[in-house]
Amino acid sequence: MIRGSKADEVLTLLFMLLAVAAIICFFAVESRAVFMVCGGVAALLRIVQYILRFFL
Repeated sequence: MIRGSKADEVLTLLFMLLAVAAIICFFAVESRAVFMVCGGVAALLRIVQYILRFFL
């Protein structure tokens, strides 16, 4: 994956949305599990994006 490509931009946008959702869940939801899931999925998505950049 080339940096700046359409797929890279979509993955970055999805990461940002999940990160903002995790921050909102941290303050708005009593259960920390929702925060951990949103944050974990965001971090995992970012790691996958970097792996795709490195190998493709």
